[in-house]
Amino acid sequence: MNNQVSEPMQGDAGQRLEAFRFFTIDGKRERGDRFLQPWLFCHVYASGSKSRGERKRAGKELARFFQQKELVRILEDAGEDGRVLLEAQLFDSADKYLTICREDEGFGKKLFGLMRMKSDEKEDKIISDVYLAMLPLLLLLTELEERFTMIHALDQACRRLYPQRLEDMAYMVANMKDKTLCDLLEDFDCSPPEDGESPPEH
Repeated sequence: MNNQVSEPMQGDAGQRLEAFRFFTIDGKRERGDRFLQPWLFCHVYASGSKSRGERKRAGKELARFFQQKELVRILEDAGEDGRVLLEAQLFDSADKYLTICREDEGFGKKLFGLMRMKSDEKEDKIISDVYLAMLPLLLLLTELEERFTMIHALDQACRRLYPQRLEDMAYMVANMKDKTLCDLLEDFDCSPPEDGESPPEH
């Protein structure tokens, strides 16, 4: 996927999109990130009942995010670079969202929230959430124009976060009843580096 943006658009539209994405939170040094919202919506609804009604609500929440007037205006003003700018923000925010999930001590607690998960348990949960819940949900949201970009962004983010678990990810995708994701996603390169070669950077 080509994420190259022309220099003029990278300056003007890129700055406007960044100003939209990040906002000040009273009393905190860290800025809020609006582009974490679609991943949170997706995660919450994918972890729910998976009923048709829940899918419909998920689609509406995600569509409402992408249809915000300010965001639409920025992307329209960017012209041909608008789609690439949006893709870049989604790929970056997917990385950020999964990293937050990994580092958040409150994520994935068990026994009614009383016990923290061990790191390997949290790892298993995040990977399962991505490949067995979030990606299948996005695939079903056929009216969401951004679903394929979100699918690729989330998949690549998970591969970068846990490169040592590529075989497990490949197994989950290969054993899905619906083979659409298997055809849609890039092949998983699970082969170890040959002698003298450095592992790929993530």
